[in-house]
Amino acid sequence: MLQPMSVSLPPVKKKPSEAQIEATINKGGKTTKEALPQTPDTVKHFNIRLTSGILSAIDLEREKRPRKPGSPKLGVSTHDWIVEAILEKLEREKDN
Repeated sequence: MLQPMSVSLPPVKKKPSEAQIEATINKGGKTTKEALPQTPDTVKHFNIRLTSGILSAIDLEREKRPRKPGSPKLGVSTHDWIVEAILEKLEREKDN
């Protein structure tokens, strides 16, 4: 036999006063760049678009890497391969 469930109203939300709203607006803040210190090791995210031909060429190079024994995955991820390629390019450009 099913027991009836008790039902209650949700808690009443307290609206902030005009003074509280003004205080929040006037307290100010920092922009994202000011709030987060930037160091050379700060991770930044961005999107990259590559053609399927470039991705196929990268996959062919990735297949040449050794795999973990018994693993069906390639030895290096596409992300890691691209990062390695960028670092190699930066190192070559630095030498010039």
